[in-house]
Amino acid sequence: MKGFNIAEQAHVVIGSYPISANGVTTLEAVNMENYAHISVLIATGATNGGAITVTAYNAADAAAGSAAVIPFNYYLETTASTDVLAAKVLNSTTALAFTNDSISNQMAVIELDAAEMTDGLPWFNITLSGAATTTPICVMYVMSGSRYEGPESPTVIS
Repeated sequence: MKGFNIAEQAHVVIGSYPISANGVTTLEAVNMENYAHISVLIATGATNGGAITVTAYNAADAAAGSAAVIPFNYYLETTASTDVLAAKVLNSTTALAFTNDSISNQMAVIELDAAEMTDGLPWFNITLSGAATTTPICVMYVMSGSRYEGPESPTVIS
């Protein structure tokens, strides 16, 4: 059985370093044109206040030119600091929401193939809305299926 070396077979980008979700909106955009897949890892701290809503977009450029909301699959863990994800959910019409105020430390994994993005819109980004919450959140992108594998792969951010 072969493992997966993230440093050499993927490209890691910080979408958002740990920060209060209050007022955070658009995160780092990444260019998917040389990658086949993106996994978005989202971790929240102790929930404090309102829900955090996550929406995915693809666009023509990093500045969100011609941005379009896109569906995605996600896996959610809301059982207080465990490592067991629930079954896959297709987000086809609404965004992913962290809504349980009684659970601390939740996580989600969003999975999206580049083929699921709109042709001509190779930039991927997520937005957060949660102005009423001070919940800490951290987002990381793991891009895989690269044309140029290696620890010094070209940048995907602008």
